[in-house]
Amino acid sequence: MATVRVAKTIKAPLDKVWAMVSEWGGTHKWIPGVGPVTVEGSGVGATRSAELDPATGFPGRITESLDAFDETGKHFRYSIVGESPIPISDYVAEMTVVATGNDSSEVIWQSDWQASGNLSEEELLNAFQALYEMSLENVRAACE
Repeated sequence: MATVRVAKTIKAPLDKVWAMVSEWGGTHKWIPGVGPVTVEGSGVGATRSAELDPATGFPGRITESLDAFDETGKHFRYSIVGESPIPISDYVAEMTVVATGNDSSEVIWQSDWQASGNLSEEELLNAFQALYEMSLENVRAACE
């Protein structure tokens, strides 16, 4: 099982950062290479699907399920279900936002998964690390 964890401090209030990252259908706004998102259902159990741009190296449709959502604790967990062009299995990710001051927050994005295709675990770790870092930088730029 591989684990990727990226944390980013953002000079913005907790609620502003949380509003951006917790919008279940809004990942295309801050994750590079994610096309428009289609959401089915609401709350825990809802799914989202999007096309990944060929520039990501993983062109195709990905579908994820919202497994837990804690508005008070500013935390949610999701997993890949059904379709995915990424050569992994058992993907589970969590995002948490914590206040680090009056106008400062930290976003923590972590995932666990198994490599299951033609790419090594190291190659996939590097790809996820870079994606999470770029994505959280986009959140920082939008919120600050």
